Amino acid sequence: MGKEIDINQQQQVNINPKDLQDVFCTECENQTFNQVFLFKKLSAVLSPNGKESMIPLQVFKCDKCGNINDEFIPNNDGKKII
Repeated sequence: MGKEIDINQQQQVNINPKDLQDVFCTECENQTFNQVFLFKKLSAVLSPNGKESMIPLQVFKCDKCGNINDEFIPNNDGKKII
């Protein structure tokens, strides 16, 4: 019999943190960020349940000045959503 393969098994990759590029705030060059949420309204017409809804989108803001780097903002066909 052949060896069974667990399709849910994740491949482990060894990554050295020294090889990673640092990310800084584009306004104040701080390197720490807090998780925050943007909220978008989904109209009742587009909602699967026929009711207006609020949709949270996770982003990160600078811990020091509150700036949200452009690279953290979700986009739609290259256009920023905020």
